[in-house]
Amino acid sequence: MAATAWQLYNSAKRYIGNGTITLGAGVFKMFLTRSASNTSTFILSTYASVTQEISATGGYTTGGKNLVPATGQWTTGASAKQMKFTYSTIGLTFTASGAPLTNIRYAVIRNSTGATAGKLLCFCQLSSTQFTVSSPNTLTVLPAATGVFTLT
Repeated sequence: MAATAWQLYNSAKRYIGNGTITLGAGVFKMFLTRSASNTSTFILSTYASVTQEISATGGYTTGGKNLVPATGQWTTGASAKQMKFTYSTIGLTFTASGAPLTNIRYAVIRNSTGATAGKLLCFCQLSSTQFTVSSPNTLTVLPAATGVFTLT
């Protein structure tokens, strides 16, 4: 599967600038959505505005999983002029346990300030078509070597 680059939501740029989202602090979660989701609509701003999260079955929990570390990492990029947001190089693993994780197409990272109040940060299209992870298999979403995104 060829995933696309992570794309920032329009509102995330404002939230980073005004301090609503503090990179490297708080808790960030990744959740998975279906092909029919509105995930790739750049004007979305909150977790509650995203449609078609995958079902809470097969070990998947509504709202997603904490990044590792939960705060994400805000570090120097390839040069001193760059800062990158990333998470553990071992990635984040979703395990289908007892039932499949069905119709996955997107991964979304959000600031977890409450079950439905989390501000959206960015999304990635994991595949050009939806796919299913059969039990007991796993889906691991790895960050690129350059991080989730880099500010220059």
